[in-house]
Amino acid sequence: MDLRGLDSDERALLAACRRDPVERRLLAVWRRWDGHPASRPLWAAELQHRLSPEAGSADTGLAGRDGGLPGASARVLGLLLGGAVGEFAALGRVGQRTGALLFALEGLIRAHTQLRSTGSGEPTAAVQSALRRWLHTRGVPWRDCGGDAPRPSGSLVTEPGLRDRASDEPTLLTSVAKVVAGHPQGSRQHPINHADSATAVPLGALAALWSGDPGAVFALGGDLAALTHGHPHGHNPASVLGAATLWLLRGHDLETSLRQGISGWQSGRTALGEALRLGLLSPAGVRPGAAHLGRSRSGLGVLAVAARVSLACEDDFGAAVAAAAEHDGDPASAAMLCGQLLGALHGPTAIPAELRERLPIVEAIERIGRDAITEFGPEPDESADWEGRYPADDSAGAATAPSTSDYRTGLSGVPRLAASRDRFLGAVLGCAIGEAMGMPIASAPWDEIRARHGADGLTDYVPAGHPSGRVGSDTQLLLFSIEGVLRANVARRDGLTDDPIRHLQHAYQRWLHTQHLSWPRAAGEFLRAAPEPDGWLVQQRALFQTRNPGRTMMRTLIAFAKGQQPMGTPEQPVSDSSGSSAILRAVPAALWSDDPSEVFALGMRSAALTHGHPTALLSAGTLGFLVSRLLVGEALADAVTGVLAELAPHTGHEEVTRRLTAARDLATGGRLTPEELERELGTAGTAAEALAIGLHATLVADGDFDRALPIAANHSGNSAATTAIAGTLTAATAGAAAIPQRWTAELELHDVIAQLAQDAVQEFGPRPPTWTTRYPPT
Repeated sequence: MDLRGLDSDERALLAACRRDPVERRLLAVWRRWDGHPASRPLWAAELQHRLSPEAGSADTGLAGRDGGLPGASARVLGLLLGGAVGEFAALGRVGQRTGALLFALEGLIRAHTQLRSTGSGEPTAAVQSALRRWLHTRGVPWRDCGGDAPRPSGSLVTEPGLRDRASDEPTLLTSVAKVVAGHPQGSRQHPINHADSATAVPLGALAALWSGDPGAVFALGGDLAALTHGHPHGHNPASVLGAATLWLLRGHDLETSLRQGISGWQSGRTALGEALRLGLLSPAGVRPGAAHLGRSRSGLGVLAVAARVSLACEDDFGAAVAAAAEHDGDPASAAMLCGQLLGALHGPTAIPAELRERLPIVEAIERIGRDAITEFGPEPDESADWEGRYPADDSAGAATAPSTSDYRTGLSGVPRLAASRDRFLGAVLGCAIGEAMGMPIASAPWDEIRARHGADGLTDYVPAGHPSGRVGSDTQLLLFSIEGVLRANVARRDGLTDDPIRHLQHAYQRWLHTQHLSWPRAAGEFLRAAPEPDGWLVQQRALFQTRNPGRTMMRTLIAFAKGQQPMGTPEQPVSDSSGSSAILRAVPAALWSDDPSEVFALGMRSAALTHGHPTALLSAGTLGFLVSRLLVGEALADAVTGVLAELAPHTGHEEVTRRLTAARDLATGGRLTPEELERELGTAGTAAEALAIGLHATLVADGDFDRALPIAANHSGNSAATTAIAGTLTAATAGAAAIPQRWTAELELHDVIAQLAQDAVQEFGPRPPTWTTRYPPT
């Protein structure tokens, strides 16, 4: 069988079930399930999860700290289809509850996409905006729905199956119309009305997608319903449903999930607990009749009906929905809630085919269901196309709507955009490649370089061993700097610190241990808390290589280890060195804060741990500032303008400012000869000179990695530092993807460097994992 057209899941399936007579039929079934997930049984979704490669971690309802949840994708689709089928069975049409829920889901996807991209995404405001789009599908002109855009965005507004003016209960419509007319967004603290009806309760289930924290889900579920229903019996049942759904998505049984949901609502516990008791007492095969279910139309009463019927008919979706639809109170809401609970419990194949086939919007539900599974799963789509499909809200007030709760967990720092993460990885790899290229000629005059390597000088690694690209001490220290900042952020998330400096000093002492000093001799005061060098990075034995580290670096770290001097600060320097070996350690400062001024200050302070001259400190702050601006897509020339303004108030800035200005101005005239470079910008004897040469090469090359490195390397000076700086800035501008493969293929420790950088951007992204012993918060 030809395997060339198969994706990774299909190849894995065939590898697991390789039987030639049946493989074509098996593959056809698998592809049908993939194209129409409503037909895929729960066990197949769990199998796909086991076959898939290990994904990144997340903290949403569809992913835990260890990655995706088995079967969660099928349960989400079961939740959406089950609820829609339930309402359709009660009304004979696609009702307003289903439409509002799908638009609310679209709003949550937009908010979460925005949260990943910018760090700011408020779910209730996004759902309120989505309900404006839903109002438009109920026959209200868009200009009267409060939209700023000339037309509503998104695919749901064009779905013909959702355009219906019929309404069996007016609260949803009147509440949204009230906000459109200028009333503040409803909340539990500031009720929009006193409605206690059940029509908003189904929205609570969506909260289980947003977060994996039961408390956050409980709060958000109620807040979504409180947008339109102000009475506690109208919005608190949505909290219960959200928490119960979270447990169902994690594979728990129905009774346990409902009890967990009910446990969070003190005043509703008695009524709902009684409903559970009656549901569990129902004889097998006997569904509760209308006379037993009462006539309640409140959210509390209708959720009690749905809980009782679902438990009584747990394995018979059709019977449960039919019983709820015959309820004399609010049959549409009761049937929808039944469908949601049983769909989330069993997946979409529990829905009888005849009921599913009557629903005219199955494909639309499958489409948005897939997107929700992607967005809230462990590997969301980070492409520009995705953000185009789920843009920022197009309704007035979305950005300024009040937020009463923080539903985010573990959000900190930058970068959040996929492009920013690629740029940070590029900056780290660019530094390592640049230093590896320039190190063999670091002390050679230009005439000697030209004599050895030709008229153009050095243009590639010197092939002096395998691999050719041997990392230097600045790269080693950069790696430990990244680890220090990463571990500091783990501590920050735990509320243990808001300053990474001690973590950086500790990291540098671990690096000192790799330079053939025993840990007791290298640790200094950290030995009391860390009797052994801890964490993942120091376990990489290939780092235990001495690559001609700077004398200042060794002397100051050894003095600290002996207790002969405290940690250095800009105000109390531990040396007077103006050398360049402190500059590149400032790169990870760009992760610590969104504020470039804070990054500048942290870059200075990290350099001050070993260097004391203002030229070294300000050069390090400058590089951190530039990288932080490049990570968010700012042009390098604009970033230089910004950092010159940042430098101006600092005492002793003149040397750095003069060199940067010259590097920028000279770049407009094209590439300088090595002799001109030395005459105009120096020989990289100081940090300011090295920074200026690296910056000049980057500006002249305009994103071309192959062009930038030779410009920075070929001169009579410290080529290792200048080429490392040029590699950092060039790859931070264009991203790691723009580095030609030949550079990384021959880079020593490439896998370790890439892994550490990827771990760092994951830590500072919207979904930081639990690292345990890999990056302890010490």
